[in-house]
Amino acid sequence: MQVQTSHPIVDAVLEQYRGEIGDDLPVYRNHVLRALNYQQLLLGEPVPEVAALAWAVHDLGVWTAGTWDYLEPSADLVAVHAAEFGIEDVDAARRLVLDHHRLRSVGDRLIETFRLADRLDASRGLLRATVTCAEVKAVVAQLPYLGFHAFLARRGTAWAIAHPTRPLPMMRW
Repeated sequence: MQVQTSHPIVDAVLEQYRGEIGDDLPVYRNHVLRALNYQQLLLGEPVPEVAALAWAVHDLGVWTAGTWDYLEPSADLVAVHAAEFGIEDVDAARRLVLDHHRLRSVGDRLIETFRLADRLDASRGLLRATVTCAEVKAVVAQLPYLGFHAFLARRGTAWAIAHPTRPLPMMRW
């Protein structure tokens, strides 16, 4: 398996937010690229540019809007960057971002593989759908976690303490 360790859209978008993301940039970048690789495996083909843009921004609202309730702010970034890459279907990219934490499956193949790829990475490969353990290990070997799960735990815990009635605002039914 050839692990994709960079993507021109992902790299260009993330470079524009280097200041906002700060020291978390390598952590977020590796998460984005791991998930992009997993989606590629689930699709059986390269991810389309609309998905690459969605990957780049899917969690960016954590930093740009400073909130754990980040889906809308992240989805709004699609429109900011779509023209840079000639992406016309802004609604499709927004849908990928807005639906990537759905608990139930969706009828759209691109959204479903995006959702499953993000879940696979967040679960450290435990919930991997049709991606094999060997494929997960190959991806992680090239794009290590760098404290990604500790980051999730810290941010999630801080939010839950401050918002006990809404501890996971990004989750959708």
